[in-house]
Amino acid sequence: MLLGVATAAAPNVSAASVASCTLVGAKVVGSSGGRYYSYAVTVRMANLTPRTEQITTVLKGRFSKTYSIAAKVGGNSTVTRTKSFSAPPGTTFTVSTCTARA
Repeated sequence: MLLGVATAAAPNVSAASVASCTLVGAKVVGSSGGRYYSYAVTVRMANLTPRTEQITTVLKGRFSKTYSIAAKVGGNSTVTRTKSFSAPPGTTFTVSTCTARA
């Protein structure tokens, strides 16, 4: 049952970064029994430089709450990461920023 809606928005990439991130999906993986659900959110991060970078994707959820997923990504590589977040039912996740640093 998919209660959380994932939207793949065009990510904002910082001026100093050449990395790119996309939201692959979000789904409800459980409930805390109250007003919150656990969402498994998956992002794809691409490093377009020849060196390893730490890439952080910041997702915006309901009520402007933010959630972040980070990973070290090798040069000219792509990585997919999934992380669970507790969020209100019906939360829509969008990529708000994607930054990279060596």
